[in-house]
Amino acid sequence: MLPKNESEKPAVIEYLYSKYEKGELPDRLVTSDQIREAIGATKAKLGKANQANFLKDIVRSENANSIWPKTLIEKGISARQRYGEKRVFQFIEFSGDQKEPFPDRFPIDKSTETHRIQSASLPFAARQLGRKEESWLTQVVVNLRLIETQLSVFSPLRSRVRDVFHLRMGMKTQPEIDAVFLASYGATQKLKSPTNLHMLVTCEAKQVNQRILEDQIREQVAIALKVTGKIQNPRINAVKPMAIKVVKLSFKDKKEKAIYIVEFSHIDRGDFEAKWSKSSPSDERLYSMPLEAVSKTVYRITPPISGLNA
Repeated sequence: MLPKNESEKPAVIEYLYSKYEKGELPDRLVTSDQIREAIGATKAKLGKANQANFLKDIVRSENANSIWPKTLIEKGISARQRYGEKRVFQFIEFSGDQKEPFPDRFPIDKSTETHRIQSASLPFAARQLGRKEESWLTQVVVNLRLIETQLSVFSPLRSRVRDVFHLRMGMKTQPEIDAVFLASYGATQKLKSPTNLHMLVTCEAKQVNQRILEDQIREQVAIALKVTGKIQNPRINAVKPMAIKVVKLSFKDKKEKAIYIVEFSHIDRGDFEAKWSKSSPSDERLYSMPLEAVSKTVYRITPPISGLNA
């Protein structure tokens, strides 16, 4: 059974794909105006006010594969979000041995570390006022120094990290970045190495039952490199994306919510500009940029925090 607000969408998506098959959607791109027209044509009971989230509401759900039209799955067609110029999403073909439209490429597995961490440093009043939303999740991550812990303890860069500093919450770019950190690291493991490099750490936060979206993270890397391009002191040499997600797991037959952090390999500015930077809105190179998970950790938080595990 699909959620009520999603049950009308498959028909709209099928209608839009039929427009592509008729040659009416250049580059398979779908705009907000075209979605409104499709809603009217299919008489779907969907609002027309904010179409920017039309695909987002599907793909961020762990039920995305069951919501996506079966006819498109049979044709090997999925979709990705697109941003700017009224663009909402783009139909894409399955890649390689892909079997489902929205695979989970970064699951918790045998390589995932588990780490207990205290929350007593977060005031008791604050722990009682927590809410189930991304802004609170990122605030918990910032206050409990989870990004610093990930880079210092579990990251392949741990022997080179010098310092990590939280810059801001909610960077209102397109797409938005939930939290941003600045990390400095040595070119080598030598503590007194004269070379000090800097990278921006971007964080995408997801609640329980939400998916990590690869193309959203790629877009965040691109916009982070763009907005920091003019900064000379310090020079931002790279961007390291991270995904933060609330997960519900079983530990010794006890179910518990925890914070799952995926660290991706950092993207060097020079490599990005040479290989994946988009020269135009229709340039597809960005989506070939590899996202390699280099560390994954489940953080078990005690005492409990309202909105997270209480």
